Amino acid sequence: MVNGYLHRSGCVLSQLFWASVVAADSKSLLQLSTRIFYGKRETVVPANPSISDDEGSEEEDDDVLDPDFLPSTHNLDTPGPSAKRKCVQPAVEVLDDDDDDDDDDEEPAPQAKRPTKKGKPAARLTTWRKDDLDNATLPEYQHCPPDFIETPFQYFSRYFSPQVIKHITYQTNLYANQKNINTSFTTTEDEMMNFVAILMYMGIAELPAVEDYWAMETRVPQVATLMSSKRFRLMKRLVHFNDNTQITGTIDRFFKVRPLFSHLNDAFRSEPQTPKQSVDEVMIAYKGKSTLEAHGVPLTPEQTAMGVTSQIVSVLASTMSSSTTTAIFADNFFTSLEIVRYLKDKNCRYTGTARDNRIGKPPLKIIKEMENKAVPRGTYDYVTSDDGILALRWKDNRIVTLLSTDMGAEPISSVYRYCSETKRKEQVSCPAVIKSYNANMGGIDKSDMLVHLYRTPMKSKRWYMRMFAYSVDVSLTNAWVFYRRDCKAIGFLDGLSLKNFRIQVFREASSQRSPTSHLRRSSASSGSLSTSVAIPIPVRGHRSTNPAIHVRFDMSLFHAPVYTNRQTCKYCSRKGNIMRSNVVCRVCKVHLCLNADRNCFLKYHEAVA
Repeated sequence: MVNGYLHRSGCVLSQLFWASVVAADSKSLLQLSTRIFYGKRETVVPANPSISDDEGSEEEDDDVLDPDFLPSTHNLDTPGPSAKRKCVQPAVEVLDDDDDDDDDDEEPAPQAKRPTKKGKPAARLTTWRKDDLDNATLPEYQHCPPDFIETPFQYFSRYFSPQVIKHITYQTNLYANQKNINTSFTTTEDEMMNFVAILMYMGIAELPAVEDYWAMETRVPQVATLMSSKRFRLMKRLVHFNDNTQITGTIDRFFKVRPLFSHLNDAFRSEPQTPKQSVDEVMIAYKGKSTLEAHGVPLTPEQTAMGVTSQIVSVLASTMSSSTTTAIFADNFFTSLEIVRYLKDKNCRYTGTARDNRIGKPPLKIIKEMENKAVPRGTYDYVTSDDGILALRWKDNRIVTLLSTDMGAEPISSVYRYCSETKRKEQVSCPAVIKSYNANMGGIDKSDMLVHLYRTPMKSKRWYMRMFAYSVDVSLTNAWVFYRRDCKAIGFLDGLSLKNFRIQVFREASSQRSPTSHLRRSSASSGSLSTSVAIPIPVRGHRSTNPAIHVRFDMSLFHAPVYTNRQTCKYCSRKGNIMRSNVVCRVCKVHLCLNADRNCFLKYHEAVA
């Protein structure tokens, strides 16, 4: 399953799951078929949006047959019927397990139909000349520093907001009642938040099976104390995101998770836009084959006449707030002369590697000639069209072809490449557009890497449960990216790592209330300075505890001094010059000097400019 994504400076933003899902993997799957390893298998394909709750056990996923992958051989930018491929009847495996049966297929919706495309208009005649581009450089992105660093849970709630939890809770209760009108099941928003928090922690402490989190030998108290194993399984089986009674007649194959995706799309697009953005595909692991083509984005007649990949880029670009000061970067799966020209007419810059049959036959050096060993690495050739589109071909380890309306070939710089003959790295000439592409194209790959570092485990035959887990992960990743960006903007270079950030979100989410409100209530109810602050006992040879940065400098918290036992001052003590104090901060839980000679308490909580 391949989706179009738009990346904005380290964060997956804009249309998260909007687009037509192209049933092909543009890389490895075009080379290797599952038949090589598994032989001929049947294909599991939901016939329509309603067949999405596959019956059977949620955990036993191994007996779902792996589908044969038949790669598309037609041009992805050519509209109209695709090349002939093997016809497979829709099928869903049914297991005899009454406890896990789902009733979503009682009122099946009709098969989503691919819109009929009109004939593609005649290609525009393009003339090429030996000229270079000379565009002004786009302004650099300047992140506006915040007044203070919010808590990790507050960053996460920007995207996965309380409104989302409220919606999921309502739809889950509704689905449980639709499934069994006499059911006694009901859940609350607090319990749903705990359910999501457990999924977060399972991404950090992943075990072979769900039962292991509650088993005596492998029990994880962070999970087991929040919810029982039986309740967690029941929640997982019943969690829902849309009303099944409204599915009749829909052509939206993302109907099951459409409200969740719509909210995330709006939340991601609300973040400030950066001048450099990248488009790439992301794979969501799922044992089955679901070709989901319908989406709720209206296409203009001009977009309707485009090829599939050009449509993806054009609609993603339409979500940007300012296209005239933006450059988009994409690989050869999305790049064609068609989309580059379309975006240029919208005053949006574009740079992308391209396949030889999708660039309009510019008079460049032939690839076979450049592959000759006599042609040195670093050789390049370029031409520019009459409407200002640069076509460049460059020899690296392999021949690379690019189309660009952003950067030209000049100025030529150098990159280092390993030479197998001399056994050392040597300088190779590199055009400016190549360096720009390499510097700005890796956003989606980096985001995908961050998501998979602590990926939420979600064994389920229901495809939309995998997407639900991914939405939690990508919300956490985006929240961490903006948290680190805010830390850097105000000078806090030692922010939380992604793992610790995720743990902190789990702690705050599982407490069922905001930690700031918790601290405010405790301080307000005391009426006076309490001496019952739980101070960590120092252990010789162990590093002392430090509060999180967002807690230490958050002046909205009640950082009050409390008189207690005497310990080392956290601010002014140095090796060979130890200062001790009886004063401790009730929020940070560290000892600080507060006397006539030194006021470490004030200095410790002052933000560094």
